[in-house]
Amino acid sequence: MFSNTVGEKSRGLGLTAAHSTRVRLNPGKTFAIGFGMFAISAAWALYNAYVPLKLKDFALPTILIGLIMAIDNICALTIQPLFGILSDSVRTRWGRRLPFAMFLAPICAVALCVVGISKGVAVTVLSVVVYAVLMSMWRAPIVALMPDVTPSSLRSKANGIINLMGSIGAVIALVGGSMLLKRYGMSAAFASGAIIIVIAIVALITMVREPKEYCRESVHAAVRVRPWIRFKEAVMPKLNLNVAERRSFMLIMLTIFSYTIGINALETYFTLYATHDLRMRASAATGALACYAAGSIVFAVIAGIIATHLGRKRTMSIGLILAILAFLPMPWIGNRNIVIPAALLFGMVLTLVLVNALPWIAELGGRAHTGTMTAYYYLATSAGAVISPVMFGAIQQWTGEYRWIFTYAAVFFIAALVCMPFIQHGEVHDEVQTMVPTRQAA
Repeated sequence: MFSNTVGEKSRGLGLTAAHSTRVRLNPGKTFAIGFGMFAISAAWALYNAYVPLKLKDFALPTILIGLIMAIDNICALTIQPLFGILSDSVRTRWGRRLPFAMFLAPICAVALCVVGISKGVAVTVLSVVVYAVLMSMWRAPIVALMPDVTPSSLRSKANGIINLMGSIGAVIALVGGSMLLKRYGMSAAFASGAIIIVIAIVALITMVREPKEYCRESVHAAVRVRPWIRFKEAVMPKLNLNVAERRSFMLIMLTIFSYTIGINALETYFTLYATHDLRMRASAATGALACYAAGSIVFAVIAGIIATHLGRKRTMSIGLILAILAFLPMPWIGNRNIVIPAALLFGMVLTLVLVNALPWIAELGGRAHTGTMTAYYYLATSAGAVISPVMFGAIQQWTGEYRWIFTYAAVFFIAALVCMPFIQHGEVHDEVQTMVPTRQAA
């Protein structure tokens, strides 16, 4: 338990001020780290766009296709947190995060190619399973790389750049994949995704060096054996937080879980809303999704800069409020003429939330446990992503219309917003203050 005396707070703030005057964000290094998110976003964009089409070619029932497509969310809820925590304890000559991408990403690329060229349903489904499992094994370690090498006060800016890279990767993959699909067929589209993964990961491991304290001189890797090998303790490890920090942590998790439910349903059903309710062509609906991604690109870096000045909680609250105001009237005013500018607006305001969520929760874990906090972050987002399509699917089946997706999302944005006033930790100064007693003890 850390003391909260005025003197200690003053010394903590003094350290923050001094630290902020010396440290500047290294855009080159941050963009280099962003190649990891570039590869992840490009890979999942292609996966979500084309795997259902591939499975439909085998005349599989829609419910079976839905179950197969749910595998990645289940992996994200189980396997992904495990490997985020595991990476905290790994030590190799390359560091503790990069080896996961170095060895697993190329296999993912091969699996993606096999999905594209396979002529049999069994091989295709097996390749999809291998791809989903392996992607879940290296995503959390790579996302945790940014907090490892970025000072606390600069993480929102850095995460903005990384989200920008991810959005660019998704747009390039979708646009390039669509062109290749029309001209050369589905196998070429999947192959393009595999190439993007390999190139981006090569760029990442070539340009990024992890801190020396996470590297090991020996050629043999080291992993500390801990009780979290057991599944339950691995997914939800114990945290060294005081009562106030634990309360903030739980509320942050609930906030992330709530807004993820709203966003995931929008991303899952938006094209069906456009084609079913608005009678738009599928190509036009996909174009609207591209505008959604473009809005994320436009605002990714700006969202990090705003958070640096206003704070993460305030910036995310503004984003949620704007999203609620934009979403609530959509069931009644939505039409073909406004769907594209609306999608652009949605991408922009939701980026204020998404860019700052990971640095927010990572702050509570400190530098030594960024992998654990990243695992918790994905535990919350994956849980929301698993249940949201089913929940809104039931609503749509009852109402017969997709337009209520906006009301549904706004309700969960409101739930996330309600948690905000009660969260007292997660801003830049929190991790720095926890460093002060350690310095005094020394």
